[in-house]
Amino acid sequence: MTTKSAGVINLYAAKKESVFEIASLPGIGLLENLGLRVGTKVIVKGRYAFGGPVLLKVENAFMVAVGKDIATQIAVKEVACYESPQCPIK
Repeated sequence: MTTKSAGVINLYAAKKESVFEIASLPGIGLLENLGLRVGTKVIVKGRYAFGGPVLLKVENAFMVAVGKDIATQIAVKEVACYESPQCPIK
């Protein structure tokens, strides 16, 4: 999932400290247990070196690390609200 159609990119390519909404997920049941669902808003807090996992803050509640192989399969679109006081996630 490396296409950038309609502002959608894969999670691994997402820039740090930006808010993204999940557009699609691979069929891995564990992701839902981690709070990752279509429509969920996340902030990319970090990306570990040498192909390591992506660290996410999920819906302003908790942190989750997602491996690169899965992160490249998660499509996200940027939400332009991070600086706004009405933003649902900080």
